[in-house]
Order: sequence, then structure tokens, then C-alpha cells
Amino acid sequence: MLRPVLMLIGLNLFILGFFPLLAYAQCTNGFCPLAPAPPSSRLSQLYSANSLGDFMNKLFTAALSIGAILAVMRLAWAGYLYMGTDAWSKKGQAKEVIGDVVLGILLLLSIWLILKQINPCLLDLNVLQGIQEGTCRG
Repeated sequence: MLRPVLMLIGLNLFILGFFPLLAYAQCTNGFCPLAPAPPSSRLSQLYSANSLGDFMNKLFTAALSIGAILAVMRLAWAGYLYMGTDAWSKKGQAKEVIGDVVLGILLLLSIWLILKQINPCLLDLNVLQGIQEGTCRG
């Protein structure tokens, strides 16, 4: 009973150790995407970073921007729902959505504020190097 389990664990370890070597992206200058992005898209600007830290900074900024845009769209929908009906239950539901959106926006802003207060270089992924040199790009 124990032998098939050990064989399965050994096979999984072999697969996890061997196949990433086959899928390794050949890159000459640090971080590179696995697939090229269209040259005229915002995604190509995101992939233009030469290091993983720059990529993570741009990805974090893009995620915050998308979250804020979705929050504003949800807020507009809740306003439409509130103004477009006379039923008290729908107005209560719209007020709940507005409260959730405000909480979401505050969470997005607090994430950004906390990371900037702790260390502006936190998303560069080389925080210790920035501390030792006394420089930061943030």
C-alpha cells in the first residue's frame, strides 16, 4: 500500500523538477515575457520592462487602475439602480452596493498608501539593495 504512494510522490517530484527545465525561456537581459505582445497595446508597454521588479511595479499600478475603474462603474450602476426605482427594497440594495464600493475604493487606496509608507521600493523586489545604496526610484 505504501509503495504505490511513494512511487507516485517520486514521479511527481521528477515531473516538477524536470519539465520546468524544458520550458525555460531563453532570455538575454533579465525578465522577458513568454509570448510577444502586440506592439501598439498597453500590454506591450507593460512587457517593455527589463527586470521583474519593473514588471511587478507596472502590474501593480495596472491592477489598482483596473480596480478603480471597476469601482466607478459599479458605483454608476448603483446610482442608476437607486434613482431608477421606487421600491424600497431596490433602494436598500443600491445603498448596500454604494457602501461596498466605497469600502473597496478605501481598501485599494489603503493598499497603495501602506506600501508607500513602509518603503516606496517595496515592489522593486530588490529592497535590500535600495536600502544599502540609499537610493530608490519611488
